[in-house]
Amino acid sequence: MLFQVLGPLEARTPAGSELAIRPGKPTTVMTALLLDRGKWVSVDKLIDVTWDGGPPPASAWGNLKSYICGLRTALSPVENRVRITSRQGAYRIVVDRGEVDVDVVEQDSAQARAALRSGAPQRASELLTHGLNLWRGTPFEGMRSSAAHTEITRLERLRTRMREDLAESWRVLGRHLDALAQLYGLLDEDPLREHIWARLLLVLNETGQRGEALAAYRRARGIIVRELGVEPGAVLSGAHRAVLRGESTLDGVPQFC
Repeated sequence: MLFQVLGPLEARTPAGSELAIRPGKPTTVMTALLLDRGKWVSVDKLIDVTWDGGPPPASAWGNLKSYICGLRTALSPVENRVRITSRQGAYRIVVDRGEVDVDVVEQDSAQARAALRSGAPQRASELLTHGLNLWRGTPFEGMRSSAAHTEITRLERLRTRMREDLAESWRVLGRHLDALAQLYGLLDEDPLREHIWARLLLVLNETGQRGEALAAYRRARGIIVRELGVEPGAVLSGAHRAVLRGESTLDGVPQFC
C-alpha cells in the first residue's frame, strides 16, 4: 500500500488500485494521522484539525469515532493488518518505511545526489524525474496546523533542491536547453536565489552564450540591489568574474545547496 500525501490524499493497494477514502472530514482525519504517522495523535488534536480550529459540534467525539471506523474499513480489504490503532484518548496510523510517497521522494533525492557525486548523471536524472513526478499539488492538502506548515515548507524546499539537482544532471549529460529551462523556472519562482543565478551564468557561458550570461548577471544584480539593497554575494560575483575571464567552469558554485 502506498499513501500519497504530496497533493490530495490518495491510498492505493500494492497492485495500484485506489482505495475509497470518503472526502471531507474522513480525508482530513486520515491526512492528519499521516502527518504524524507512527505517533499517537490525541483525540483533541484530531477534532481541532477536523473542524479547522473552529468550535466542534457536541457530537464531535462520536463523529470522529465514526470517521475512524470508516477509514479502518476502507483500509482493511487489502491486507490482514490493523492500520489505525487506538489507546485511551488517541489514535495512530501504522505505516512502514517507503509506504508513504514522501519516503520515496526523500530516498530518490538522496540516491540521486550520491549518483551525481559518483559520476552517474543519467541515474541521477532518472531518480529525480521519478521523485518529482510524485508531486501532485500542495503536500498534506487541507492541513493548516503549525506542524503541517513546517512539514510543507520542508517538502517544498526539498522539491526545489531536487529541481536544482535535476538541472545539474542534465547539464552534465549535455541537455543544456533542459537545464536552462529548469533554472529559469526556479528563478521565476524566486529571483533572489543567488546560487541559481550563478549556475545559470556559468551554464550559459559553458554553451557559448557569453553575452546572455552577462545580461543575466545585470538582471540578477538589478533585482538584488532593488529588493535587498545590497550587492551580489561572493558566489554570484565569482560566477560573473569567471564569465568575464572566459572560463567555462562551475567550480565554486554550490552543487548541493
